[in-house]
Amino acid sequence: MSSDEGACDCKVGRVADAYGLDDVDGELASLWRGEGGESYSLRDLKEYFNRRVLEAALRAANVEVLDGELENTYRLLTDDDVSAGMRTQAIGRLERDGVDVEGVQRDFVSHQSIHTHLRECLDVEKNPEPADRVASTRNTVGSLETRTEKIAANNLERLAGEEVALDGFDVIVTTHVTCDECGRRHEFGDLLEAGGCDCRLDSAE
Repeated sequence: MSSDEGACDCKVGRVADAYGLDDVDGELASLWRGEGGESYSLRDLKEYFNRRVLEAALRAANVEVLDGELENTYRLLTDDDVSAGMRTQAIGRLERDGVDVEGVQRDFVSHQSIHTHLRECLDVEKNPEPADRVASTRNTVGSLETRTEKIAANNLERLAGEEVALDGFDVIVTTHVTCDECGRRHEFGDLLEAGGCDCRLDSAE
């Protein structure tokens, strides 16, 4: 939250301001509502926010953040399954790099703090309006279809030639819905856009 908007007085707002996380409010709200796909739980949002805090602290200390290292470092600092020895090693390495680990850990927030920030500071509702729920559902299923296409294509590429007689190919994943009442088959997106199956829409007129 930028200073000209008035600093939020809750812990999430104070920490975000201290670490320069100017865009985090919009990200938290969007992820909670599931606007770009699957909705995040409060615990998911807690981990997302805390990783952003850790990333900002690492960058401020000029520590290069490689792909996958941020998640692993956060896990070493917070996961109950991590041994004391591994955590001590991780803390020592970060402190040698100039990171105030104790300060960063103090700034980590709980899922309750995230909820307070969303509801009381940002006035964000978890459940969107019906039209938004339809759009969110379409986006969620679309994201899953795209992911399935990529996974299937990657696996086929490894198998094609020797184990599967296949040269060029395209993978297309489309979700269909069959109405139990009339037996009509609909593409998922078309069904949402139409507002339901024709047999139910006709009877409602």
